[in-house]
Amino acid sequence: MDDTCIDLKLVKEKYKDNVEVQDLLQIIQQLEDKLYKIDSWCKAYPLDIFPEPNFKKAHKILKENGMTLDAISASNMRHVLKGIQKIIMEE
Repeated sequence: MDDTCIDLKLVKEKYKDNVEVQDLLQIIQQLEDKLYKIDSWCKAYPLDIFPEPNFKKAHKILKENGMTLDAISASNMRHVLKGIQKIIMEE
């Protein structure tokens, strides 16, 4: 553990009778849980399993079929951001 980390277990024990500190620790734990979920989701598509596509080829194929890579990319990003938003908004 580096100097910037706080051992929450020690803080929890030291301030076990302080309701405000306990409430803050609960909030910190909830935020850490959310960050863990987001981090896990970030690792869900490793490059060794899902290699980067040939974007020039994909652009050509999509364009030939009346679609754009930009539209596909925007749709994917909306999906990702909605997923992150859902994690953030969970109680």
